[in-house]
Amino acid sequence: MKRKKLLAFSLAVALMAGSVLSVSAAGVEDVFDANYYAGQYSDLKAAYGTDGEALLQHFLTNGAKEGRTMSPILDVVAYRNAYADLNAAFGDDWNAYVDHFLTYGIKEKRMTGVLFDLADYASKNPDVKAAFGEDYAAIAQHYINYGIKEGRPGGSIQTAAPAATGNSGSSSNTPSTPTTPTTPTTPTTPPVDEVKPAEHSHVKGIKLSELAPTCTESGYIEWKCNQVLLENKYDADGNWIGTGPKLVNGQPVTCDVIWRETLAQTHVQPETGNVYVKHATCTSEGLIRYTCTRCGENIEQKVAALKHDLNPVPVKSVGSKSCKLEDRGYDIYQCKNCSYTEKKDRAPLDHKMAGQPNVVKASTCTTKGQAYGHCDTCGKEVYVDLPLKAHATTTVTAYADTYLMNTAVSHQSYQVTYCKDCKEITVVGTPSADVNCVDSNKDGNCDGCGLRMDRNVTSQVKIYSVGETYFANVQ
Repeated sequence: MKRKKLLAFSLAVALMAGSVLSVSAAGVEDVFDANYYAGQYSDLKAAYGTDGEALLQHFLTNGAKEGRTMSPILDVVAYRNAYADLNAAFGDDWNAYVDHFLTYGIKEKRMTGVLFDLADYASKNPDVKAAFGEDYAAIAQHYINYGIKEGRPGGSIQTAAPAATGNSGSSSNTPSTPTTPTTPTTPTTPPVDEVKPAEHSHVKGIKLSELAPTCTESGYIEWKCNQVLLENKYDADGNWIGTGPKLVNGQPVTCDVIWRETLAQTHVQPETGNVYVKHATCTSEGLIRYTCTRCGENIEQKVAALKHDLNPVPVKSVGSKSCKLEDRGYDIYQCKNCSYTEKKDRAPLDHKMAGQPNVVKASTCTTKGQAYGHCDTCGKEVYVDLPLKAHATTTVTAYADTYLMNTAVSHQSYQVTYCKDCKEITVVGTPSADVNCVDSNKDGNCDGCGLRMDRNVTSQVKIYSVGETYFANVQ
């Protein structure tokens, strides 16, 4: 059921070989995903199951007006609301909005309401690009029918956050072309300490839309994550210097993941008046009755029984406490609100050994040792962990770098206390004032601290912290 129409929005009458050129336009069906649409809304899943034709007709007749999203590629309702020129041109013709998006919107970088970047998907899948070129309707169908199942790359949305100044909320008929951001220089062989920026947890940053639930249908709140994305940073020589905010045209790039939080359908209780017919207890369910103030239906609902609330002090104890599992005994506790009782077995006591146990393995300052002996109570052979050995500490003078942006090199001295056996640092003293590095013998090292004179931001020596491993006073 392909919907075809003449593309009147952007083509004037064109003559080719003396005849009028007709162009088939795209429509909602080209990006519609029945599985996605039904999966987003439990009421539609229950009503239509996997009937793609019925689901498509529901969106065209009701879903779009209700603000529902029918595709993982485009939220056509948000796309319409974002651009006044399109709203004025197309009104409620949802097929026209999709046709504009696939024919012009992608090229014009109109990204509001776009959930999946088809151009990026095509560029990262050469076979798709070769097969369909810039036929984004065909590319959309490939992604929905094959790309999702095959886990193909590409399509993620990354949009620069709006600048602090400027006119927001308005759209121009001819959007300006964004400036291509400068790609940082990447060294041929990255330093071994280069790391991938950590993945962030999506947050409810921006509320895009909301549909209140009714007595018969669920609602939703649509959220967009606006966490600033991170990327690796490099200096002018291509050396990795850490991670920082990703920028486009000087503005931070934010995450554009969009999702919907379902609001469960529910009846509305009266604000005043007692709706409880019977209150729940720990032995029986409760019951409420009321007339819904929204639909007028008489509602009767059960309330789950409460949990028993046991007293902290047992009402009865059986057996003596022992390290023997079979002799550990048990306690009986009673609910504060009813006659319910609950039996709880006691945890067995720890075994006890008098005298010096036999050492199997001696402790070090990093690994507990082990010993065995016989319990004085039950006579069982017991293995026990021995405490860690104390650190054998020593204190030395260490040096740290105060390298400053290729303009000056200086150092600080401070005291470091560490274990001679495991090298764990236990105490770090306060660094001294900066002292300029001097290389009088021209061996390439500072005469005072021993650090290299040609160190830079990627090879600088930092101050030790407690818990780190001590290597040397010159790291």
